[in-house]
This record gives sequence, C-alpha cells and structure tokens, in this order.
Amino acid sequence: MITACLTSAVSGGIYSGPSGTTNGAPDNPIARSAVSTFETSVVEYFPAAGVSPSFTNPETGLSSLGEVNGSGTPGYITLGFDAPITNGLGADFAVFENGFNFGTNSDGVPGLFAEFAYVDVSTNGSDFLRFPSINLNSGPLPGGFGGAFSGFDVTNVNNLAGKHAANWGTPFDLDALSTDTLVLNGIVNLDQINYIRLTDIPGDGSYTDSLGNPIYDNFPTSGSGGFDYVGLPTGAIGVLNSVTAVPEPSSLAIMGMLTAGFVARHRRRRRHPRETSKAATSNDDAA
Repeated sequence: MITACLTSAVSGGIYSGPSGTTNGAPDNPIARSAVSTFETSVVEYFPAAGVSPSFTNPETGLSSLGEVNGSGTPGYITLGFDAPITNGLGADFAVFENGFNFGTNSDGVPGLFAEFAYVDVSTNGSDFLRFPSINLNSGPLPGGFGGAFSGFDVTNVNNLAGKHAANWGTPFDLDALSTDTLVLNGIVNLDQINYIRLTDIPGDGSYTDSLGNPIYDNFPTSGSGGFDYVGLPTGAIGVLNSVTAVPEPSSLAIMGMLTAGFVARHRRRRRHPRETSKAATSNDDAA
C-alpha cells in the first residue's frame, strides 16, 4: 500500500537549481563526496516494458525504471539498508540520479535534462508513505528538441527524485511526513526507515504532484528510458541520519570477556593491597 502525504506539501516557491548552492532555497543538493553510506540491497526491481536488457541489472550497474504512456504501471525499484534511516536534524537522506544541465531559465539558472521519480519510505516493507511533491512547470524550457530531449526548470520542482544533476543528491527530510496517519498510527516509524522506493513518473502530464499539478519531464524516452537507478555499486540513496550499527555478537562477547577480566583484576588489587606491599618489601630485603 502506498499513501501520499498531502498535509505537508509546500504551496510553491523558488527551489534549488540543478547543482551547487542556491541562496535561500530550502532544498539545496548534497554533494556525493559528502556522503559515505548508501543502500545495501536491491529488494525489488520492476522496470516498465521497453527498457533495454543492458539497463536491467541494478545489482551491477546503471538500470532504468522505464516509462508508460498514461496507462499500465510505471517502473519502480525498492532499496534496503543495513541500518535504518532515522529522522534527525535536517535532511535524512539524498537521492542521486544522472541528469545533466540543459538550457537556462529566465533568471539564467541552468535547466536540467530531467527524469523524475516519486519517493516512498517504509518501515515494514509493505506500507509505503510518499513524500509530498511540487511541480510548477507547464512544459520544457525553450531551445530543446521537443518533449523527449529538453531542459526543465527545476527551480519550480520540490521533493521529486531526479531534480538535481549527476553527483548532486536531492535531499529529503522525514519531518515532511510527521503528521501523516501512517506515522501517527505507528505503521511507518520515521526513526526506522528500512526501505525506500523510487517510482518513475512518465512526464506527459498524466501524473501529478501532491496538489494535482501535472508533472512534465523528458518523455517519451527509450532504451534507458525513465528515471535511472545508478546501480548498487555506486549507490543512489545517500544516508545522512541513521541508527548506529550494533556490534556483531562475537564482538560483544570478546568485549564482555575483556571487561570482566579487567574488573576481576581491579578487585583483587583493591582486596589485597598490603600483601602486595609486603611481598615487595621481602623482595627488597632478600636483595
């Protein structure tokens, strides 16, 4: 089950460009070089029809989610983590794709060859909660080659994966989901997010943001069509807040034995200080 959170949706504004820092933007991207922890498993991968076989191996390399034209099921991928993502300070994770700058908007900010995806999170792997999203574009930027190869103004886009260029991760803050029913009822625990699902958005306007605005991106595309998962070896979900990993049982046992030995030795020393002193004196006399 997927539930879309509507109550926290932002009603519009100026968001970040495709890379670097945009002054005043609430969603400036995270550089890949600033992240050291990523997803550890591909739980499910269901590309839409038409994806080239060479782009359907997510455990080893770049794989696409594919697109459909207003009917059928868009492609999606579900990813897992060794340690759960938690709701900490600021953004809790960032999603990386492989978009590139293309065109400019009226303010001179670069556009992006964009392929967007919805982002859903889950604790139990069955009940997913979707981030609220915003798309205020009515079409591509001027200067492209039709809807299938054009730049899009991502300063009009918020909380959709794929809105930043390659090696810049789109940040997601779990606080945006805190008032949803699934969270309030304890079904989705924002301090224990074990799964993240990315679902391609066919960008012909038939899919919408949280407020009902049509979403446009490069469509139709083929071969490696739709949102591109960069592959498990590279990592698409950069973890920013997570549970501290628990030591393996064998490590805990060794730590316990060392601690017990230290305590026993310390107790013996405290219990027989005079005997130790006398033994030292006797040794001195014998010398």
